[in-house]
Amino acid sequence: MGWRWQITTAIRLLIVLWLALASLLVGPLPVQAEGGSAPVVEVRADTLGLPAATHPLAASYAKPSVMLRAGDQVSFTVTVPQAGAYALAIDAAVPEAVTFIPPELLVQIEGQPERWRLMVPLFYHDTADQFPLDRYGNETLIPQARLARWSRVFLRDPNFSQPYPIALTLPAGRQRISLSLGESELVLGSFYLLPAIDSYPSYAVYRASRQAPASSGVLIELAAERPSFKNDTSVRPISRRNLDVTPYDPYHLRMNALGGESWSRSGTTVYYEFTVPQSGWYAITLRAIQDYKNHFTVYRRILIDDQVLFAELNAVPFSYNPNWRNNTLGGATPYQIYLERGRHVLGIEATTAPYHDSIERVRAGLKAIADLAFAIKRLTGNQIDIYKEWEIADYIPDIRERLAALVNQLRTDQQALLAVNQTPASPEVLAYQMAIDNLEVLAQDPNRIPTRMSRLSEGAGSAAHLLGSILPSLQSQPLALDTIYIHSPDIIPPEPNITAGAIVTDWFQRFLASFHSNPYQSIGAAPDELEVWVNRPQQYVNLLQRLADERFTPQSGIKVKFSIMPNESKLILACAAGTQPDIALGVSTNIPYELAIRNALYDLRSFPDFDRFIRIYAPGSLLSYIINDSVYAIPETQDFWVTFYRKDILETLNLPVPQTWNEVLEILPELQRFGMNYNTPLSSGGGMKGYLVTAPYLFNYGASLYTPDGMSGLGSDEAIQAIRFMAESFTIYGMPLTTASFYDSFRAGETPVGISNFETYLKLLTAAPEIDGLWDIALYPATVLPDGRQLRYATGSAQAAMMFANTDKPQQGWAFLKWWMATETQVAFQQELIMNFGLEYLWNSANLEAFRFTPILAAHRDVILQQWQWLQEPIKLPGSYMQERELSNVWNRIVFQGANPRVTIDNAVTVINREIVRKMTEFGYIRNGERVRTMTTPTIETVKEWMAHAN
Repeated sequence: MGWRWQITTAIRLLIVLWLALASLLVGPLPVQAEGGSAPVVEVRADTLGLPAATHPLAASYAKPSVMLRAGDQVSFTVTVPQAGAYALAIDAAVPEAVTFIPPELLVQIEGQPERWRLMVPLFYHDTADQFPLDRYGNETLIPQARLARWSRVFLRDPNFSQPYPIALTLPAGRQRISLSLGESELVLGSFYLLPAIDSYPSYAVYRASRQAPASSGVLIELAAERPSFKNDTSVRPISRRNLDVTPYDPYHLRMNALGGESWSRSGTTVYYEFTVPQSGWYAITLRAIQDYKNHFTVYRRILIDDQVLFAELNAVPFSYNPNWRNNTLGGATPYQIYLERGRHVLGIEATTAPYHDSIERVRAGLKAIADLAFAIKRLTGNQIDIYKEWEIADYIPDIRERLAALVNQLRTDQQALLAVNQTPASPEVLAYQMAIDNLEVLAQDPNRIPTRMSRLSEGAGSAAHLLGSILPSLQSQPLALDTIYIHSPDIIPPEPNITAGAIVTDWFQRFLASFHSNPYQSIGAAPDELEVWVNRPQQYVNLLQRLADERFTPQSGIKVKFSIMPNESKLILACAAGTQPDIALGVSTNIPYELAIRNALYDLRSFPDFDRFIRIYAPGSLLSYIINDSVYAIPETQDFWVTFYRKDILETLNLPVPQTWNEVLEILPELQRFGMNYNTPLSSGGGMKGYLVTAPYLFNYGASLYTPDGMSGLGSDEAIQAIRFMAESFTIYGMPLTTASFYDSFRAGETPVGISNFETYLKLLTAAPEIDGLWDIALYPATVLPDGRQLRYATGSAQAAMMFANTDKPQQGWAFLKWWMATETQVAFQQELIMNFGLEYLWNSANLEAFRFTPILAAHRDVILQQWQWLQEPIKLPGSYMQERELSNVWNRIVFQGANPRVTIDNAVTVINREIVRKMTEFGYIRNGERVRTMTTPTIETVKEWMAHAN
């Protein structure tokens, strides 16, 4: 007990305090492996041959660590003690500066062809202790921030649908393993090989493994809407207007629950930190509701301190129920979980593990149907003739067996799903049954399949489409949580005591509140406020209002009131009634011209700094807002048209990614030989083919939409060549006349390459996990002109911002528009959107500088920015709507009626010019058949000159 002991004790105490502080700052130190298995092999970071990490995260790790940056690769040799199955894990942490794309490591074992993707999670947490209130007293989301936290990351399937980490089969002896990082950066600790996990111990085994007393009298209540951290920003608090949920307010929105439809993707996890006052056995109760999917059971994986303690916690079921209820894990005989006194972390992860086998079999079924459909189309030449008879069995001898095997497989899956959900009324069960019925009909007479492809693979009622609808349904696992209780076995968590009087009072209060208008949709602002209408949902308006209140108003002294736009199609009526706002945001790109030509909009180019300000845009994006030398709107968001392609399918077919239309035509026969095709924007949508999809053909043949005097330019030789190619793509080269959904056919592999836009990109990025890493994008195909020039112009209109002519605050309005479209504001708005709502709310800013900060793959971002160099919007002139319509009619007549292109175009030009003259007369450009006012036709070069000569 001398001075040495005192010094040693003091040092130990300081170390404990330091570790506790580090844990608070950056999260817990690396956890043990799942199931508590000891590692068979550990490779420390200081043996990897890279410099030790100097990042602050390294100080919180008990062992040496290294920093990996984009493109880095580490290789090392491990000695496997005996042949068998192993799980792979790493200790890793991701710095706060990394954006919203989780780092991905490619794992390669020497001598094995397969490469595995190891996804390193990002963590997020609230930046405040209370939900902020908006100006109407409603709670809004707390801004999120990245949390740098060490975790042990196991190699799992990228879709997080398998119940256990991937098992790697390794021979005994020395094995060379490589880890390579794609984008982003991370701090890497140790690497581990552990015994493969093929099952967890049962609850009975777990309960018998420890003798300890039960805790007593402990009830810990956690508000589910306030997780300590989470691994996906899309999982967010929600407001449920229900007395069963706390807190509740009949007049204002309260963020009183978590998840719902925003918490449905497998692998998304929320974590709750809590402290138990005594060691012992505890129960866990989740107050939850699953009223999102009728007759369907969803699952959650429960982790305690990052471990699944026993098998029953690997997939806890939550069946459909329209009412909130307390779900104690284990049901009537609650599971008892041993917790040491002190701090713990409860993790709740959405999981599709119980449906994993069904999901894989549905995919296998879809592939089997696709293979069979391809074989039949190859046999018939993809030509349907109801009068032609086929002996399919002579060419595909096992066709009956293949159909029967598929029916048996689907019936087995249907029964398994029925056993889980226990009702034949489940939409998934019904879809299985209809698919089975289709296949049984086809199996009865395989020779008639060529004329019954609508039952096999084509159309909304086909077996392929029905199975395709089951797949996303099985992958969706929505659940909402209100409260989490960690409690002693002798405690029963409280249920809300809702009396009849409380129900009547609440009904009466909400009845009275229904007479008040929605404040977000109320029009009108105070005299000292700038009024802005926004054509977007409420969450956008809330965020805009907060950013303006926090940033714009303090900087400028200008107050702004945002409202949800009542109806953008009635803006002209609002102008006539004098109820229009000062500014409108999110307006469809076709509206500004119609308002401007009627003198309802303010000429933004009248501001002296306008030409300098627009340098943030692609020059071609402004063309549809220009009348003579005036500009009446500015782009706010921007679309893009690029080539989407399935890397796996093109590699299998040994086809290149087409860079020009000539190359597209070269690969078409091979695609069509296997029943596939190439998608163009003309294949999508309805019968009306607008400028959005037709104008690029004319631009890329060097044609102008209008002559210098404002008449139709469709009669030029270049325009005729362009229109002829538009038609021949379908009449001669066999591109699909209609594509119900390129996104769906692209996922299914039916249309593995084609042109599409931002909407498809966002869906593939967020809602197609099964082809993650199997697709990519390239530039819009170029048209090669006789002189060797390659043109790849494409449109990109999305939404615009504009100022009304009779505003009494033009300077304040222009200051607001400049602030709103400034790079700093656009980046902040984008980050807040994604932090609060997830990547599904990706913001495609028209500000090119801001778009460079978009959290998508750098390679994709570069392709989009390069394509935007070719962005060209169709100009608007009086009567231009008639040319847009007639151009569509010309295409339809040539393709569907076999009309002569030149005759059809000449007739269309006559109709177009007649309407242009009529509209020019209406707007004062022509009087008594004579032109009395000059109309300037804007070009991209015009806008570039403005930008170049700006002060």
